[in-house]
Amino acid sequence: MQIKNYLVIFRWKNLLMIILVQALLKFVLFQKFELNITLDFIHFLLLALSSVFIAMAGYIINDINDIKADEINKPNKVFVGKQISFKTANNLFLAFNSLGLLIGFYLTIYIHKNSFFIIYIIISLLLYRYSIDLKKRYIVSNLVVSFIVFLSIIIVPIFDIVPATNALNRDAQIVIFKLVFIISIFAFFLTWIREILKDIEDVAGDKKIHSKTIPIVNGIQKSKSVLAILSIITFIGVTYFVYHIYQTNSIASMYLLVCVSLPLLYFAFKIKVAKTKKEFHQLSNLLKAIMLLGILSILMY
Repeated sequence: MQIKNYLVIFRWKNLLMIILVQALLKFVLFQKFELNITLDFIHFLLLALSSVFIAMAGYIINDINDIKADEINKPNKVFVGKQISFKTANNLFLAFNSLGLLIGFYLTIYIHKNSFFIIYIIISLLLYRYSIDLKKRYIVSNLVVSFIVFLSIIIVPIFDIVPATNALNRDAQIVIFKLVFIISIFAFFLTWIREILKDIEDVAGDKKIHSKTIPIVNGIQKSKSVLAILSIITFIGVTYFVYHIYQTNSIASMYLLVCVSLPLLYFAFKIKVAKTKKEFHQLSNLLKAIMLLGILSILMY
C-alpha cells in the first residue's frame, strides 16, 4: 500500500490542524502573555503526539466499521479490506491507541495530576464507541465528534497552565484559560455544523447502515435550516467576542470580523440555497477555511 493512502486513512490534514492549534496556544499565546507553564518543549511534543496517535486510532477504527457506508459515499477512499487487511488495520488501531494512552498516562504523572488521565480515557472510549454505534444515533453522533475536537484544544491549558497555577498568578492564568475555552467552543460549533453538513452529503451510505442522522430523520430541508441557525448562533458569538476585544486589539477584531464572522454569515445564506453534493462539499471546505482562519487569529491576540 502506498504511503499516500496511509495519509488518507490517517486524515493527515486534520492531524496537522490538531498540531497547529496546540502549537499556536503553546508557543504564541502562552508565551506572549508570559504565563507560568508546566510542559517544556519535549513534554509538549509528547502531548501533541499523544493527541495525534489517539486521533489516528479513531480514524482507523472508524474506517473499519464504516466500510458499507463508505463504499457508497466515497468508494475511491475505501482502503480497509482492499489495500490494507482488516488484521493490519486492527493492529494499527491498537498500536496507536495504546501509544496515545501510555504517553498520556506518563504526562499525568509528570505534571502530578493523575486524575487528568480521565481525559484520555474519555477521548479514546468516545472514538471507539462512535465507530461502533454512536455515529448512528440521532444528534449524539455530531455532538460526540464536536466534543472530542473541543477536548483536543482545551487539553493544552489543562496540562500546561492548570498545574502551574497558584494564588500569585491565578488571575492572569484564568484569563488565558477562558480565552482558550472560547476558542474551543468556537471549534465545537464549527465542527458540529460541518458534521451535520457531512451527514447531508452522506445520506445514501448512512441509510445503508441504518444511521439516524439529522438529514435522514428530519430531511434535507430541515437540516439546512438547522445549519443556518447554528451558523448564525456562531456568527453572533464571534461578533460579540469581536466587540468585546475591540478596545484592546482593533487589528484582531477586524481580522475576526472579515475572516470569520462574515464568512459564517455567507455560509448561513448559501446553505439555504445549496442543492447538489458539489455545493455541499464546497460549503464544507468553506467551514474548514473558517476554522483555520479562526485558529490563526491566535497570532494576533
